[in-house]
Amino acid sequence: MLGEKIFRGTSWLLAGRLVSNLLGLASTLIAAHLLMPEDFGLMAIGMSVFAIAGAVVELPVGAALVQMKTATKADFDTAWTINVLRGVIVALLMLAAAWPVAMLIGDDRIAGLVMALAAYPLVTGLRNSWFEQYIRDMDFRREALLDVLAKIASIVVIVWVALATRSYWALPAGVVSAALVATVFTYILRPQLPGFSLSQFRKFFGFSLWIGLGNIADSFRDAATTFFLGRMAGNARLGAFAVGSQFGERLELVLYAPMERTLFAAFASIQNDMERVKTAYLKALHMGFAVILPVCAGMALVSPEIIRVALGPNWEDAVLVLAFIAPATALYLIAGLSNALANALGYPRALFRYKVISLLIHIPMMLAAIHFAGLAGALAACVATAFLWYLMSVHVAAQITGLSRWAQVSVLGRTILSALAMTAAVLALRAAGVSAPVDDLIGNLLSASLLASAGVVTFVAAHVALWQLTGRGEGIEQATLTFLSRRLGRTPAG
Repeated sequence: MLGEKIFRGTSWLLAGRLVSNLLGLASTLIAAHLLMPEDFGLMAIGMSVFAIAGAVVELPVGAALVQMKTATKADFDTAWTINVLRGVIVALLMLAAAWPVAMLIGDDRIAGLVMALAAYPLVTGLRNSWFEQYIRDMDFRREALLDVLAKIASIVVIVWVALATRSYWALPAGVVSAALVATVFTYILRPQLPGFSLSQFRKFFGFSLWIGLGNIADSFRDAATTFFLGRMAGNARLGAFAVGSQFGERLELVLYAPMERTLFAAFASIQNDMERVKTAYLKALHMGFAVILPVCAGMALVSPEIIRVALGPNWEDAVLVLAFIAPATALYLIAGLSNALANALGYPRALFRYKVISLLIHIPMMLAAIHFAGLAGALAACVATAFLWYLMSVHVAAQITGLSRWAQVSVLGRTILSALAMTAAVLALRAAGVSAPVDDLIGNLLSASLLASAGVVTFVAAHVALWQLTGRGEGIEQATLTFLSRRLGRTPAG
């Protein structure tokens, strides 16, 4: 029953995130053709200010509501009140930081951009807390619809403003409009009004404090890369980094977010049965990585064609960005499953300690990397930090569940070996001359199709062969065969 709920919930969220992120990617590609790389660099700085200001007063009350064994009206009212107050505080912090950040970066335009983005936390802070009841019930259909509606609003506004002004103002306008639509529809889809109350504040504070502090560390780590690149390499390079990274972010939103949301709710629902938790966690690692790694590795291997087809020949720096960021994204995503486990079982404090360590290592490493190697150095530092965080996440999961580190790594073995075979096949085709000139759109499309097809076939064949050699045990191969046999069995003969 739990497995069916996880599958159904993940399927709904995956469908919603897939559609919304395809729309989001479309808006990014259109904006990339209408705007300049520097415009995306400005937006990246503005969003980093929001991320830091938001993290300073972060209390993830939605996660707290889901993690609670029982939630009362007072809990929902308190959650809504905390979000409203947090939105006001974050907006004020952004307004206060606007001019100092602009002077630090040396660009007055950033001040106006940050001030405009201050509307975002105000709007999201009004989100209906009762909407989280759907997540508690593991009913994700409405959340999937919410994602799609918000993204439609964003793409309409971004394209309209970009065509009308050809300026970076299209980007913040799209962000704020998406937040407004999402907030309004939490009330339409769940017509139950929360009230103003802080009676259960201590309950939320105890759980949410450590998640919030961990988010602060994450935000400072990401912002350090943005600010250092903008200051030391220029806004154009930062823009290429921001746009190239968006492909990785889309992968995170499409592949990881649905799994994280459903697994968090699932782990929370069985938190008193550690044996079930261990089994579900190892299965999630195996199944999730078998999807995450080939997609991320495939995007890295075909990054030249992806960027040239999607963005054109003026974004060559983004090719390098995607080649590094996609594998780093795979590491963060698989580590994120252990983060969901720790938070669902009530151990966010353990994650926070290691996030601080990761931050303290990342900042000097990033500074040195940019100083000596520019953009390439920054990207290498991002991959190193991602790998370090994966190792830390394995350690945290081992402490919480008692599972050995080898048990967590060994379930990834077939996928890692299959991805290496896929990489060898694609690189061999490139060595044989399968590529196209930078400005040849049709050639790049054909090249991408051939390389991607060869990669998929090699990965699947290697995975199945390894499964056969290791005794045809439980795993994604068996699950896929069972699913297909059921589907084919329902198909009328003839």
